[in-house]
Amino acid sequence: MRIALDAMGGDLAPKAAVEGAVLAARDFAIEIVLVGDLDLVTRELAEHRIGGLRITIEHAPENVAMDESPMESVLGKPHSSIHIGLEMVKRGDASAFVSAGNSGAVMAAAMMILGTLPGVDRPAIASLVPASDGFALLIDAGANTEVKPVNLAQFAVMGSVYAHRVRGLPNPRVGILANGEEQSKGTDLTRAAAAMLGGMRESLDYIGYVEGRDINRGKADVVVTDGFTGNVALKTMEGFAAFLLGNLRDVFGSFLGRLAYLLVRRRLGTIRERLDPSEYGGAPLLGLGGTTIIAHGSSNPRAIRNAIRAAANEALVERVNAEIVELLARHVSAMPAKSAGKGFRALLERMRERLHRHPREAIAPQIQIAAPSAPAAPAAAAANAEHPIAPAASPFSAAKVAPSEHPISENAGGEHPRSEKAVSVNGAAGVASRGDGTRDESRKAGEAPSADAAPPEPGSHKPEPS
Repeated sequence: MRIALDAMGGDLAPKAAVEGAVLAARDFAIEIVLVGDLDLVTRELAEHRIGGLRITIEHAPENVAMDESPMESVLGKPHSSIHIGLEMVKRGDASAFVSAGNSGAVMAAAMMILGTLPGVDRPAIASLVPASDGFALLIDAGANTEVKPVNLAQFAVMGSVYAHRVRGLPNPRVGILANGEEQSKGTDLTRAAAAMLGGMRESLDYIGYVEGRDINRGKADVVVTDGFTGNVALKTMEGFAAFLLGNLRDVFGSFLGRLAYLLVRRRLGTIRERLDPSEYGGAPLLGLGGTTIIAHGSSNPRAIRNAIRAAANEALVERVNAEIVELLARHVSAMPAKSAGKGFRALLERMRERLHRHPREAIAPQIQIAAPSAPAAPAAAAANAEHPIAPAASPFSAAKVAPSEHPISENAGGEHPRSEKAVSVNGAAGVASRGDGTRDESRKAGEAPSADAAPPEPGSHKPEPS
């Protein structure tokens, strides 16, 4: 199992990302690739004890800011940490990609690089929120601020399949978020989507509209909405949870309050864990041809750790994509097809053509820095009792993915071949993986190259850190 982590994404990056990666590698015995600026990530990694941990660095010379336009980042920064991490998933060099960075940029790049499933127009963020009887799945939680009825219908299918296959619910209840339960409530958008889902009751347990207060009551297992409304609802719940926990601290601040706390602290600890967003880490971006986890932009190291855990557990979902494709194909008549040359996917196709016509030259190759190698982790560490991790597997082999040629990989100047050179953090020789799966021992620092070695191209690599 190898997870690619966007080390430059998030408000607290790269510090929180690196620390979270160290925690995850230590707790779950997972191999993690930190994708980001070589110098910055190396300096941050040097602050931690990583002996025996499987942590490497994949150099990405560009970074996408949190307030940057997603489309501009896709066009102008093909060597960003987001692009390179997603390309690793596409090549099979990583099982999943995790990012706390610009969610719009992650979605746009993922659609171009990984592609969407047949029948899926847009991927959606599926976020777990605490409910009275467990959890509810909120989809979309922020990927698409403007949608059409067919998008909501697709979100409902993806959320229902995910809740069934991953959460283990035999017949997930699906509802559309609205301002009332009556069919006359809502907007033209929700009413049209409700009509579509009403014709799919043989495959979905559609229960109608649900209100905002019903999310935490557990009235529906899957709550469907657009990304704007879903993100506002999610942030409102997070804000109230922080407000509630803060008030509880004030209640137990006195001497008598501390005595009372001793009696209820176990129960309060459970409540705190259910309300703390960092305990969930990240949410999957459903509808793509590869596993992608979106973490909160303000993720702390613990949240990054748990997002990596979620990415590792996503490898258990071998049937999710195949079932999504099957259900959408079965009800294609209920979902009107979009006109050719219109919509978000058509825009991405034009962007692919533009990048294909005007490829950018590679800025720098990827340099990999490996942590000191260690013997394989014992079985007890690999099979963590609290968070079991499945062995590496591709969860998307059962479903075909809509063609999505990535323009940067079509030209020699824009390729990102995996570097065969690896240098360990402590200066000792490391081992690098070739593209064909073989391994090659790197020369130690100061050792002269062999006579048969080909000279590097001018400006083709970043100097090794001293």
